[in-house]
Amino acid sequence: MTAAAGLDPAFLTLPEPGDRTYRTLQRKVRLLGLRHLLELSTNGPLARIGAPLQQAARQQSRSLLQVIGLQDILTPLLCHRAGLCSLDVLVESTIPSLLVALSRARLLSESVLWDRPLSQLLDPTRGVVLRHPSGPLDGLVAHPDGIEVRRGLDYLQLGHPAATFEVQPHEHLIAPGLHLSLVDTNPLAMMEAHPDKEGNALTLSDRSLDEWLQAFRTATDALEAHLSEWTLALPGAPLRIIPVGFEPERHLSASYREALGVAYMSLHPSPLTLAEAIVHEGQHSRLNTLMLLDPVLRNGATAWTPSPVRPDLRPLNGVLLAAHAFVPVAVFHARLAAAAHPLASDPAFAARRAAVLVGNQRGLRTCRSMADATPAGTQLLNALERVHQWCCTEHPEGIEGAKRLCTDALPEGVPLQTAPAGHPLP
Repeated sequence: MTAAAGLDPAFLTLPEPGDRTYRTLQRKVRLLGLRHLLELSTNGPLARIGAPLQQAARQQSRSLLQVIGLQDILTPLLCHRAGLCSLDVLVESTIPSLLVALSRARLLSESVLWDRPLSQLLDPTRGVVLRHPSGPLDGLVAHPDGIEVRRGLDYLQLGHPAATFEVQPHEHLIAPGLHLSLVDTNPLAMMEAHPDKEGNALTLSDRSLDEWLQAFRTATDALEAHLSEWTLALPGAPLRIIPVGFEPERHLSASYREALGVAYMSLHPSPLTLAEAIVHEGQHSRLNTLMLLDPVLRNGATAWTPSPVRPDLRPLNGVLLAAHAFVPVAVFHARLAAAAHPLASDPAFAARRAAVLVGNQRGLRTCRSMADATPAGTQLLNALERVHQWCCTEHPEGIEGAKRLCTDALPEGVPLQTAPAGHPLP
């Protein structure tokens, strides 16, 4: 048992087994997506799916919301709802995947013909992608009990073998609730806010799929042992990792508010770095879910401040997102140290732990001093501060000792500098 075993659950930070808070938030966001889809299907190119959608919404709303919540469907819907992608994105790829999912869930009351060319067809319920070697598919027919796909004279009933079509898995299991995907359906993937990155193009670089999977499984094993309440909640808050290359010296990751549960990550030699990234981006997804429903900080988008954790000015929301991401990382560090885990024996571990702790201290102090918080925001800040204080007491020399170890605290990948002797951080 670790020294942190008695640490109480904290709102959207350290989940309690069986807690329904995040499930409730997910349901409300899915309702936003469904409402938007129903509005779009009253006329125009989506009108042909309007009647079966409305019937499913009336008669089988719970099952329909599960379909809407699939990452390949909800992400484009939220992006379009926010004005961040065109209707063409939904027409070209999202609606065919939606029809597949509706048919799989037995939610179609009638057959729907979708006679638009498709470069590929994604089955979001089974994590596979369908292509034809000779070119785009001619379209599909979604029946209440199955999907028919055609390419010229070739015909396939989805789920049955057909030699002329290529059906390949794109989702690869890392752990329950955590997958690596080789298909990206997020329309925002190449939009970039970080000053040191240029989008998030999917690539394994020169590393094999097995190498990627093994690296993330090793990282997840450490999380399952020493941040178990967080990983146990993953099946209810699933995370999809999109590979964006190999970075041997620093790690890059990204996520988007509208792409809940989708994280872009580079491969890195350190299991500790990958474990931190999983928590970091998973936390962003959880807080972004809340932020789609509640401002959290009323001045979060308008108040800007020098960032405690990045080399650029950030809106206050960005500072809160960073603190929310790294407070559970600090818990993970404390538990690794208490258990004398091999990851804690790395010479760089002490400095890394200190940098995260100091970054959290600065971020939370900035938020508390500047924030105009909603009730949910106040609840979140209180939870973060309580867990952060526990992390400070678990550090061998407290927060002051952490400050003496580094001159800057930039947990999002910027190299650390060692503090000169006799010159601790302010």
